[in-house]
Amino acid sequence: MSKIEIKHITNMEKELKQHIAENLRKYRVLRGFTQEYIADYLGKKDYTAYSRYEQGRSNLKMDDAIKLSELYDVQIQELINGNPAIKHSRINGTSKQGGHFSVMVSLDGSIDTLENQMKRLKKLNTLIEHGEV
Repeated sequence: MSKIEIKHITNMEKELKQHIAENLRKYRVLRGFTQEYIADYLGKKDYTAYSRYEQGRSNLKMDDAIKLSELYDVQIQELINGNPAIKHSRINGTSKQGGHFSVMVSLDGSIDTLENQMKRLKKLNTLIEHGEV
């Protein structure tokens, strides 16, 4: 990969992180919650751990995204993208959906990280299968 391609990817990641940060703040403020309340809801030691999400300084963890989507009663895609939720239609107990869902996965080469990311993806996949995302 060239330096230009790497720089382009890095800029895209920064823009995505900032977009997510803005959405998190929007949903929190619209619901009238404080950063302290959200941090406590997510099980963080103090509000600064959550504050880094809203500042775009930390990547939103999948577990936290799931909890926040439940708290705000929105689908994860809407929480992250700010787009309207994917519409689901139920036919014979199965869920059919249009569109697509994108997830960023961070890997550092360790087996533990890989296993944790796989668990998160499996949990997300289960939610999608049941029409909950």
